[in-house]
Amino acid sequence: MSVGAAEGTGAIIHRTPRWMWVLLILSLALNLMVLGIVCGSLWAVRHGGLWDAPIALERSQRFMSGLPQERRAEMKAVFFGHKPAMVPFWRDVRQARVTIGKLIKGGTYTEAELNASMDDLFQKEMAARRAAKPMVSDMMAQLKPDERLHFLSVFLPYLDEVQAQPAAQASP
Repeated sequence: MSVGAAEGTGAIIHRTPRWMWVLLILSLALNLMVLGIVCGSLWAVRHGGLWDAPIALERSQRFMSGLPQERRAEMKAVFFGHKPAMVPFWRDVRQARVTIGKLIKGGTYTEAELNASMDDLFQKEMAARRAAKPMVSDMMAQLKPDERLHFLSVFLPYLDEVQAQPAAQASP
């Protein structure tokens, strides 16, 4: 019997069971999670998705986070000073990666097409690396010796990231 019927008002008040509120909250949480996944996926695809994932960006963030706060500003100034010259190279590399991604995703490619696309990507990456040499030189000129070692531990793939030593020397 409801509260209204007990008081004699004649009105019957139906209360929503507690389990239904829990179910509604869980449903809302699930809907928000799905919405976040969809929005995140759309954002990733809009910005190139997997084939546009710049490894150098992740490494750059690790390098910068290992520097003292005041030194980060100096390195960012060097980077932003060279950025306008680098943007066309980065754009070319990004487009070459997207092209390979579309080729592989389509599934109907010949070995010659894949090889040509990969050769194009490698040439564009090499051109971007050559163009980055002045930027890296300017950064190296400003880094202290221990910061240079940190740079090597982050950017050179053959170094053991934990000990900042070449992998061959890291094992006893």
